[in-house]
Amino acid sequence: MTFDSLDSTNAALKRIVELEGDVHEGLMVWAATQTAGRGRQGRVWTSPRGNVYVSILVAAPPEIARAPEIGFVAAVAVQEAIFELPRHNAAEPKVSCKWPNDILINGEKVCGILPELATDDSKRSWVVLGIGINLQAVELNPSAYPPTALSLHGVDTTPAHVLTVLTRSLHKWLHHWREQGFAAIRKQWTGCGPAVGSTVAVGLPEGAVTGDFVGLDEDGALLLDTRKGKRRIVAGDVLFGATPDSPAGETVGD
Repeated sequence: MTFDSLDSTNAALKRIVELEGDVHEGLMVWAATQTAGRGRQGRVWTSPRGNVYVSILVAAPPEIARAPEIGFVAAVAVQEAIFELPRHNAAEPKVSCKWPNDILINGEKVCGILPELATDDSKRSWVVLGIGINLQAVELNPSAYPPTALSLHGVDTTPAHVLTVLTRSLHKWLHHWREQGFAAIRKQWTGCGPAVGSTVAVGLPEGAVTGDFVGLDEDGALLLDTRKGKRRIVAGDVLFGATPDSPAGETVGD
């Protein structure tokens, strides 16, 4: 379903699921622009024309606690899709995954992923998988996490072509996840995530926690080796520019 403008593709697809009910996996809502785009924790997602704003419906797993794994599936799919897009220079960008659901190029954010649960009138559970990808440069407040765009890294494409490549990759990785479990996704994500042993700071309600990245737990939780011992983090914001000596940093993960 294609729209010129929506408040939010996630909000629109959730309305379809909850009010219409007759839905199927792969149902997609795509908008040229959003007037009230959202990131994690209700943050604003700036939505100028020329970029990708899409929400895709995915059947939630029977064990609903595993639903957040779909965000990692999407991150792996986006990371793979970016490498499949045509580029007008030879240099491959450094594409990496930032916990939990962002994609970076050379340390700057090019994609945000927002999975949200929805229930239809038959009480079936779905994941509304919102994905925003910057194809063109986005101007944000200087205090925001630094954004980038595919066009700034030699990728010459259109939103329609990105969606074709992305949906093919997402279908493949959803199949892997369902056939092989989260371990296969965790391995792939870890390969493009922070290096094991690198310093990571995470903003939590009680303050920032800094430690060495150990990996992902079996359910996607972030594992850190901190000065006070091992720490398992299930929700939080990885901090930009934070170091062990200055853990306050700047909150990211919009």
